[in-house]
Amino acid sequence: MTAPDTDTPASPPWPHKTQPPAGIRAVNGNRAALSLLVIQNVVSALLIAQRVPLGVTLLASFAVVVLAAFVFFRSTVRALLADTRWRTPPSWGLALAAFALAFLASRAFVLAYITFFPSAADSVPQFLSSGPDLWALLLAAGILIPFAEEVAFRGLLMRGHERAAGFTVAALTSTFAFSVAHGVPASIAGILPLAYVLARLVQHSGSLWNSVIVHALNNTLAVGLGAFVAGKNLGDPAQATELLGNPALKIPLALGALLFGAVVMVVLHLWLTPKPDPQERCAPGPWLSLSYVVIVLFGAVAVALTFPQVGLWVTNLRSALF
Repeated sequence: MTAPDTDTPASPPWPHKTQPPAGIRAVNGNRAALSLLVIQNVVSALLIAQRVPLGVTLLASFAVVVLAAFVFFRSTVRALLADTRWRTPPSWGLALAAFALAFLASRAFVLAYITFFPSAADSVPQFLSSGPDLWALLLAAGILIPFAEEVAFRGLLMRGHERAAGFTVAALTSTFAFSVAHGVPASIAGILPLAYVLARLVQHSGSLWNSVIVHALNNTLAVGLGAFVAGKNLGDPAQATELLGNPALKIPLALGALLFGAVVMVVLHLWLTPKPDPQERCAPGPWLSLSYVVIVLFGAVAVALTFPQVGLWVTNLRSALF
């Protein structure tokens, strides 16, 4: 009788447990991004209507978004937590260099837009607060909200699009949806280049954390500078708008800003080449879904409401109905 071979490992009783978890599907990524976007905006609007301070409002909306993500999108979030993008640590040097260039390009495009449309400067949202709430605002708008938005757009939506249609489509679709969702033309002009850099940075480094770092730095700097300028009462916005409207400076300044921003974006595009990834196009299929269309429509309506004629029409319609 032959003795049993004790060196041969026994087969696992549940082979399926050794298989890697399923990746993020495009439709699920779209649905999760839309839901988290709507929840964040609805909670924020309700709390602001109750005169809750802005910092506390954003902290509360972040908490509700996290709760909703784990309650309603547990399987999609689990797929993200198992993804290499989540598990790969950041590269601080890469993130800081990308941030510096992206920040310059973003502000150049905003300057160009406001130079062409000086009145648009008044429509840019101002995240201002004071006292203890300023620290809550810096934590929420500077760190927590960027983290949630990166998970939603670069983590869930873009990853699903990559698996369905590849790197290029995913970078463009996530950039467009994220930018339009902010709803203000002047803001979109600056967010478009930043969002594209965030997408390419994740694809280049293989780490979602790099985009979180860049996004957090951008928001923290914007909130911090806004609070500093408001506290020091530096400058007169009317004078700045009048300067930008000067016909002698308008075209040269706008074209110079556009050219500078475009050159920086070309450099970033050539530098941040996507890293080979076995998940790219591993689940070919459509990336477009109703959820993605709703994100774009949500942004389009918000953009339309920034125009005075549309705002007046909505006011008159509301008066006629109520």
